[in-house]
Order: sequence, then C-alpha cells, then structure tokens
Amino acid sequence: MLDAGTDHIVVVDNTRRVLGVLSASDLAGLETRSPFALRHAILSARDEDELVAAAKRLRALFLALLDAGIGPLDVGRVLSLQVDSLTVRLIELSTARRGPAPAAWAWLALGSTARRELTLASDQENALAYEGESEEAEAYFSGLAEDVTRGLVRCGFALDPNGVAASNALWRLPAARWIEVFRECLEQPDRSHLIRANVAFDFRQIAGSLEVVTPLVAVLREAKDHPDLMRRLARSATDFKPPLGFRGSLANGKGLDLKQGGMIPIANLARFFALSNGITISSTTGRLEAVEAAGALDAEVASALREAFEIVMRIRLDNHAAQLDAGDEPTNIVAPASLPPLTRAHLREAFRAIAHAQKLLAVYVPLGM
Repeated sequence: MLDAGTDHIVVVDNTRRVLGVLSASDLAGLETRSPFALRHAILSARDEDELVAAAKRLRALFLALLDAGIGPLDVGRVLSLQVDSLTVRLIELSTARRGPAPAAWAWLALGSTARRELTLASDQENALAYEGESEEAEAYFSGLAEDVTRGLVRCGFALDPNGVAASNALWRLPAARWIEVFRECLEQPDRSHLIRANVAFDFRQIAGSLEVVTPLVAVLREAKDHPDLMRRLARSATDFKPPLGFRGSLANGKGLDLKQGGMIPIANLARFFALSNGITISSTTGRLEAVEAAGALDAEVASALREAFEIVMRIRLDNHAAQLDAGDEPTNIVAPASLPPLTRAHLREAFRAIAHAQKLLAVYVPLGM
C-alpha cells in the first residue's frame, strides 16, 4: 500500500470472495510507530515545522521495523517511501506559498532513494526536470528546489556532498536538456559524463505531471550499443574494492566502510550488467534477478551478489541501530571486532563474492584506461 500510494485494499479469501476493505487509517491506528501512521503524519503536516517534527519519528520507526524482524531490503524500501512522502509534502508546501508552477515538471529521486535502498546514513540525491526553457520557469523551479532541499536538511537528511541536488542548476534542467545529457553520457563518456551517468541513471519520478521517464528510459536502453561507455562503466564497477586483506580475510583497521566497500560495488556491478543488456530496472536486486533471467549472468554469481547485498545491508542497518542506542549518529563504519564471529564470516564471504564478480569484468577493462 505504501509502495502503490493507495489508501485502501480489498481483503479476499482463497476463493477470491471479498471479506472486506482495509484502509490505511485502520492500520495507522494499530500502532503509532507504523509506516502508515508516520506517512499520515507527514502528508497531513500543516507547515514545515510540523513536517520536521514528524520526520523525527523516522528513527523510532526504523528501530521498530528491525525489532519486528522486517527484512533489510524491505526496511530500505519503507525508509525510501517515507522520504518520498516528505519530499512530496515539502513540494506541496512550497507551491502553496509560491503559487502554481508556470510549466509542467517532474521531481526525480536519484541514487539509493531511487533504488529504494535508503538507510539512515544515506545522502539525499535528487533532480528536477521542467517543460520549456523560459526564465520564469527557471526562477520558479530554482526557488522550489531550494525550499525542498532546505526542508530535507531540516528533516535530518544530509544532501549529497558533491552537490547532486535539484537546488544545484546542474541537476535542474529543462526536460529536453535532460534527454540531451543522457545521450551525451552515452556518446561522450568522459569522466564528468561518467560520474553523472553513475548517479543519474538510477532515477525514479516521485512527483509532478511531466512525462520524462519514458524518453529517458528509451535512451538508457541504447546504452548497450555504446562499447566505450560500457567499458568505462565496467571500470567504475571495479573502482571500489571490498576491504579484504591477506588471503581474503577482512582488512584490519579502525573500521570497515560498508557503503564504499560493499553496497556501492554491488550497485555498480548490477547497473553495469543491467545496462549492458538493455535492462532498465532501478533496484540492485531487481537488476541482478533480471540479468540472471536473461541468461546474461551466471546464476551462481547473481545469487551470490544478491545474498551479499542483503548481508551487507543487514549489518549496515544493525550497526545503525547500535549507534542510535549508544546515542551516536548512524554511520557506515563498523569495527570488525564488534561483530559476532558468524557475522564476520558472512561479511567476509559477501566481500569475496563481490571481488569474484569484479574479476569477471576484467575483459571489459583494458589496461591503462
């Protein structure tokens, strides 16, 4: 229901006989820390201050989901959908102050939010597309983007440190220009375009009526026909190495970065395998399932990467919970010594699966690139 944005579902028995209708308000009333209750509080916030207050409940919801035994990938989906709701309400509050937009527009979530793999330590990455190229439209959407990104920061979400946000003019463009940018990433995959591709190619429209997804996806389907881009994407999929030491053991040090050493490499691998086969699904595990089904990736490798992704996500979320319990801010750094022996073993095997998959891309990565 959260995913589909619906407030009601029909309940049936195994013969498809209708038993009744269940509403989101019914579920919200069951538990104040439920995802439905929080979503209701967010969407009914009368101003930004109320929205900030509602956002503070997200951490309690996160802990409740973990305590309930919800799977790590589902926790990431719920957190992403709550951020979607926060963003939508911030947009509504902004347009209520500024008046109707002068042109059709689309707000795009990027990165982990687009893939619905958000954690409490994830940065916010977003973009905005709008119709036409008038100065009036640019001025309006510049203000809207500033309102929303500022509001997200107030709600406790850090913006991407590299400025990947709609408040940055580089990530707020007319729709026609976005299509050109995507095509340039395919045809001129220099360093700047490759960086943009690794971020912008994971996108999801969460608000606005402008139809921009279909033309952008059409460009992505052409990626497989651009060998230079594919080689460079393969290289980027091997840039972040899992933190393994001598003979495949966990590297020693002050801590392991689970995002850079685990999540990013798998996400980059999945993106490469998907785009090189014309697959435009956004989620990491969805991409791996699709390339396996298409026969483009060995079933054992695909399964190992999916399992590794879930293992790293679980450890990452458990680490966030432990940090919150200690009164600390959630980070992606975990000390190996703090993990139980079995968890360390699972993490080591997850990193080994990543390293093995990266070796498969050696054929795409010529020396000296």
